[in-house]
Amino acid sequence: MKEGDPRDDAATGPTTLPRDVQTRWDTLADTVRQMASATDDAEGFQGAWNAMRLVGRNIDHQQILNAMHVPEDAGEHEEALEGMLARIPDGWGRWISCSRGWYPLLVELDEKLSTLLPNYIIHQVKEKFGGLRYYWEPGEEIHDPNDPEPPIPGRGCSDAETAKWERAHEAWCERLDSYRQTPEGQTRLADLERRVELAGQLVDSAEKRAGVTCEVCGAAGQPHRTPARRYKTLCPACAEREGYVPSTESDS
Repeated sequence: MKEGDPRDDAATGPTTLPRDVQTRWDTLADTVRQMASATDDAEGFQGAWNAMRLVGRNIDHQQILNAMHVPEDAGEHEEALEGMLARIPDGWGRWISCSRGWYPLLVELDEKLSTLLPNYIIHQVKEKFGGLRYYWEPGEEIHDPNDPEPPIPGRGCSDAETAKWERAHEAWCERLDSYRQTPEGQTRLADLERRVELAGQLVDSAEKRAGVTCEVCGAAGQPHRTPARRYKTLCPACAEREGYVPSTESDS
């Protein structure tokens, strides 16, 4: 990995949850699934709701968000998916929210994006309405390498120190605007714009490929739905096993 890569701190930054916290989180997730399946059972829904509130009281939700939730079925893709999770900033939730059939596609996409934008940031990777959603940003800006940005004052600094930094930062921004108008700055901006555009095309292509790839097994797939209109891209075998039927344009 290159200097500044957000995955550099994976070993000392984002970590997996302690076993006891993971157990409580799994229990909470189970109660949520029970609620989702008990919509026609008032008594069952209320029981699941009460259990969820009880378990939720003992969970540090910020700790849950910032932990590395490597999919249990990651298999040979575990290391690559962990690297992707490390690209997600604190507070966003480090999950890969889709099934195993799309993991190879995601790993391939990440490798290509990493080549174009080594410091790119992921915000979310998830399935939505049967399609892949990959939310990201370049994680790169053009600065004058000989004029670093003034460091932000630490906590407890005086008003005078804050005011001094604000003046220094304002002057730095003016110099940065001037640098970006130089031939060197313009060349670097054009190169970044080119790489960001290529990265966007790669993401669009991956999302389209997911639309014809079974999310469960990775075989050729197509949109399917349940009677309750839960959508997934599936192959015929996985669709039959999970109770989905082919979706048509009139379903949307």
